[in-house]
Amino acid sequence: MKTENTYIRKISKKESDKGFIFILKSKLSFFPKSSFEISDGNNTLIREIKTYPCLCRGPELPHEHYYIPWDGLEAQTIIEIRKKDSGKYWISQLPSDNEV
Repeated sequence: MKTENTYIRKISKKESDKGFIFILKSKLSFFPKSSFEISDGNNTLIREIKTYPCLCRGPELPHEHYYIPWDGLEAQTIIEIRKKDSGKYWISQLPSDNEV
């Protein structure tokens, strides 16, 4: 179930190994430009969107990838980040039979 108040993603092996959640450039506006609060029910953390330079399209097309640092996710896990209100988000895992 995708709505304007959710960001859903299947975690890749790279994300799992390096401890981050990749954010699509087209979804950057879902998150605030500054830090925000995100909770999984056990922990509430302050996070912000980070970037890293990338040449995956070749050296003639340098660009940046966007991510949220987040440890402990396994590859193929489907996560949902739901906007609760301005600057507050909830993260949860979805049953594996959901489509992304």
